[in-house]
Amino acid sequence: MRTSATFVFLLVVLASGPGPQASISQPLAVQQNSIEQLEAKLKSQYKTIQTIIASPPSSRGDKNRLLREWQDDMAQSFKRAATTIEEIISLNPPNRDMWQERLDTLRLYSQPVSSPDFRKVYGSGEVQKSVKILETPLAVYTDEARAAKTHGDVRLRLVFAADGTVKNVFPIKSLDHGLTESAMDAARRIKFEPAVRNGKPASQFATLVYEFEKSGPRKPYIPKTVF
Repeated sequence: MRTSATFVFLLVVLASGPGPQASISQPLAVQQNSIEQLEAKLKSQYKTIQTIIASPPSSRGDKNRLLREWQDDMAQSFKRAATTIEEIISLNPPNRDMWQERLDTLRLYSQPVSSPDFRKVYGSGEVQKSVKILETPLAVYTDEARAAKTHGDVRLRLVFAADGTVKNVFPIKSLDHGLTESAMDAARRIKFEPAVRNGKPASQFATLVYEFEKSGPRKPYIPKTVF
């Protein structure tokens, strides 16, 4: 599968959720319970997205048809997760900015395959000069993970933005005991030189893998495959 637009695959116009006024009259305990229920629902939806990503279509049969069906499944999964986040935002959570960032991320990753002339984020094959990573902080191997002897890898999809910041971090493979959050935090602190397209700094998609062994974390790397 080509890396140029693989993750720009799904556009779903997300319906507007109820306005913030909808939560004003709710008792605080009821509102908090509603948010917790929605967060549990979102966690399940994230797992569904990760399962679909981990099961791309086989090379047998009608590859184009299978790819379209796979993308459609992904689109519906992103749409459901985005709708849940909209519901959370409508309840005026204290960390509203964080939820808005998550919603923006889902909207980005739900865009369809399209010409790079109509996009603002590009694959590595769509830029004249790819991003140059300068510094990759290690993720923290949490005490909980160490106690549980957890090992494995966290795989993140993200954007190395034209302004020199890491944005739109989405876990396409997770680990428990705080390791997913640790990898996401480390990814946001990466230092890099932005990609170049048409002579100007450009935003580029990337996938990073953070491996955790029982002895601790390893330096992240970009896998050969997109996912």
